[in-house]
Amino acid sequence: MADQDKQTGTRPRINDDQRFHYIGFDVFPGKAKPLFKTDAEKAKIVQAVQAKRQQGELIRDECKLLTPRISKLERLVLTVASVVIIVALIFPWYSAYNEVTDQPATGPGQTAGQSQTQVGSSGEEIITGVRTQAKVHREYRYLSGIESLLSIGTVGGQMFSSGFVLILTAIIFFLYPLLCLAIPVYNLVGIYKTRGTPDEIALKLKKQLRLNWIPVLMFAFAFAISFFGADYGFSAPTFFSNLGTSYGPGVFLGSLSWGLLVTLGCFLVLALKAVEI
Repeated sequence: MADQDKQTGTRPRINDDQRFHYIGFDVFPGKAKPLFKTDAEKAKIVQAVQAKRQQGELIRDECKLLTPRISKLERLVLTVASVVIIVALIFPWYSAYNEVTDQPATGPGQTAGQSQTQVGSSGEEIITGVRTQAKVHREYRYLSGIESLLSIGTVGGQMFSSGFVLILTAIIFFLYPLLCLAIPVYNLVGIYKTRGTPDEIALKLKKQLRLNWIPVLMFAFAFAISFFGADYGFSAPTFFSNLGTSYGPGVFLGSLSWGLLVTLGCFLVLALKAVEI
């Protein structure tokens, strides 16, 4: 067919149905319907397009170039994330526990592990033993974000008297709650007080939201250095049994509570929006 077209020098004719099938990639598998219901509708739309062209508006309606980079819904999400970070300061951030052994209950005149000897009716000796097993439960102690700042003289003093890794970790987690106050407030100011064109506002907010990477990177750094371990400068097991005899990643993860993880998740949401803008 192509060779015949080259020889004759004519182009093959394409009817309207074939054209619709090709442009729509088989969107119209059957007979294509009219684009306009009535001639009046067609005239109205054509007139509106001609009016836009006369005014110099050549971009079509709902063009993505005219869509705001930060929608109202996204502003709401950023606002909620910033507020949650501040509120999370009253949630539990750290947890530790002691294992307490409950003394088993025994019957009258019995003690744990006591055996008794009895004589049967036929004179045989019957030995019975009583074995009880102690139960262990955990008593937890929680520390909120605000309490971690107020306890810098007690808990912080013990950490500062330990190895270098614990000292560095103490500094990081002393600055972290301060950032949970400063950065969200700065975010809210940027979201609602920044002025300019939509593009200017988006670019300024992009720079501000990048600051939310700071606490995320601080947390990641604290976790990374925990693998180097550190010796306590105090008798940690006498305070809480889950601290063990030395500091490591297990103690780091085991001492975190859900409040701090909530702030970390919100910081990630805010920081990733800076990447997306």
